[in-house]
Amino acid sequence: MSIGTPIRRAAPATLATVAGATLALGAWRWLQLLASARVGEDLAERAVAFERRGKQHAPTVLVVGDSIAVGTGASRPEESIAGRISAAYPEVTIVNRARNGARTLDAIMQLADEAGTRYDVVLVHVGGNDVLRRTPLRALAPQVHALMHRARRLSHHVVVTTLPNVGLLPLFFPPFSWWLTRRARLVCALFAQEAKEHGVHYVDFFHPRATDPFSRNASRYFAGDRLHPSAECYAFVYETLMSCTPIAAALSRPRLRPPAPSS
Repeated sequence: MSIGTPIRRAAPATLATVAGATLALGAWRWLQLLASARVGEDLAERAVAFERRGKQHAPTVLVVGDSIAVGTGASRPEESIAGRISAAYPEVTIVNRARNGARTLDAIMQLADEAGTRYDVVLVHVGGNDVLRRTPLRALAPQVHALMHRARRLSHHVVVTTLPNVGLLPLFFPPFSWWLTRRARLVCALFAQEAKEHGVHYVDFFHPRATDPFSRNASRYFAGDRLHPSAECYAFVYETLMSCTPIAAALSRPRLRPPAPSS
């Protein structure tokens, strides 16, 4: 451009067109979000936390946490992680205190209800709602510490999972998705640190976009609300847990005490 050449500016009509298209896209995205929320509410209403009373002197498992621990998104309770454990170990007692929408503080209360009872395995899945509902990290840190402490008082074998890279979920879009990714990374790091300090087995499902197994096949791994896991996703998580934690070893040996009571 030579000196003195006037700078061409976009015509007002062009700017108006771009602005209108941007607003229309934003409105469409929010309508999708609201529609997915309604589907998610229906999935949550139909979800039933899997429980089963096993045989006397067989191992016992306590499950606490949020909708993932409940199994929301699976077609049947048997397709949840708890259900799959029961299918593999039919003599084992499964006690499931998980509830939809639970945050870390709620999971602490679920563990508190079991005070005085010993379990062969305690399985915890929580953290997603702390990200989505913006629990301050300064408040979350002592809660995670208390969660790990209470869980270890109930069992020698505590397995904790949190959440994947939720910013990559098909439900969300920029710039909100970028914020979710950052929050999820920080929350996962907090859980991993506390798990290490308490001798808890932490399984990390957070991956960057290049290696994330879930977002690359969203139609396979997510339920109809594009937020909760599908049955195939629960199968993936179950296989991962069984391959890299002591769950299988803990549930393969008999226990000398009667199983914990199940409501």
